[in-house]
Amino acid sequence: MITEIDKASKNIAKNLVKLRQIAGLTQNQLAQLSNMTRASVALLESGQSNPTLEILLKITLGLKISINELLSTPFAECQFTKASDVPIDLKSKNGVILRKLLPDKIPATEMDEIILEPDSNMTGSPHIEGTREYFTCTKGEILIGILGQKFLLKRGDVLSFPGDNPHSYKNTGKITAHGISVVFFASSAK
Repeated sequence: MITEIDKASKNIAKNLVKLRQIAGLTQNQLAQLSNMTRASVALLESGQSNPTLEILLKITLGLKISINELLSTPFAECQFTKASDVPIDLKSKNGVILRKLLPDKIPATEMDEIILEPDSNMTGSPHIEGTREYFTCTKGEILIGILGQKFLLKRGDVLSFPGDNPHSYKNTGKITAHGISVVFFASSAK
C-alpha cells in the first residue's frame, strides 16, 4: 500500500531531478550549494528517503526555489485538457461564467476567464493580504470597481490592483464581455 509519505517522497525525487537538470547542476554541485553530501542528494533523488524539513530547506536554498516547487505533484511534459473537463467556478450564475484556465493547481497562482453577459456583474472575493491581481479585457468592456475607484477596460486594456481588497466586475456594454484574471497570492498564501 502506497502511503502519502511514499507519494511525497516520489514527488520530491521527480521534482528534484528535473529542477536540478534545469539548473544545469550535477548532484555534486547541488550538494555543495546546499551544504550537503552528494550521497544525500542521490538518496533524495531515488525517492527512498523521508527528508526532514531542514534537508528540504537546504535543497530549496541551493536551487533558489520555493518548497512548493519541490513538494508539488510533478507535471507531465504535455497535458491536453478538453474544454468540457475545465472546471467552471461555483460563482458562475446570473449571466456570469468564471472558467478556470489552469486545470492543475499551481502554488500561489490562479488564472480564470471571466465572461459577462450585458448588464451582468460579479463581486470578486478579497484574497489574502499582499495578493496582486492582473485583469485583461479581451472582448467588450468591463467596469472594475476597486478601492472606491472605477476603471473602464476595453479590449486589450490591463488593470493591476491589490487583490486583497473588495473588487467587482460589470459588463457595461451591449455585447458579451470577456476578460482574463491572473492572481498571484502573497508568498504565505494558498
